[in-house]
Amino acid sequence: MKREILFLVFFALMIFSFFFDRNVINFVSGFGNENLDFAAEALSHPALFVVVLLVCSYLLWDKKKITYLWGGVGFSYVVSLVLKFLAGRVRPIESGLSSFGFPSSHATVYFFIFALMTSHSEKYKWIFLGLAVLVSLSRVYLGLHYLSDVIGGGLLGIGIYYFLRKWIKT
Repeated sequence: MKREILFLVFFALMIFSFFFDRNVINFVSGFGNENLDFAAEALSHPALFVVVLLVCSYLLWDKKKITYLWGGVGFSYVVSLVLKFLAGRVRPIESGLSSFGFPSSHATVYFFIFALMTSHSEKYKWIFLGLAVLVSLSRVYLGLHYLSDVIGGGLLGIGIYYFLRKWIKT
């Protein structure tokens, strides 16, 4: 019951954030400095993603769970791409990226990883939640996503985890 209420609260927050997306982008763009730019770029870099997957694989240290991790990440990414195409929402700024913005694939994948790693061990909860939030916020800071894109991606990633957990036992 607690999980469903939390999910509904975040869903309502996503819907609410649609009304303020442009204001949030304008507000965040005022923070621009070299250090924040570097940190945001680093959080969005594919090398960090590879390191996170390798660390998670090490922490899981079980062939079936590692397969679940990598398969779930791939599935999360594909689902987010399909939903991007169906939603057709353009990104806040012209970024040279050819895809649409909603939902954020970064948020989807990192929140899937958060849900999986938290279910594996509660001691990783805050580390992976912090990472998922920081990566998601970096996407907003860089102007590649609206706040609702990353909230929607986070909800999608956690939802995919619970969907897969119901059908695939680890």
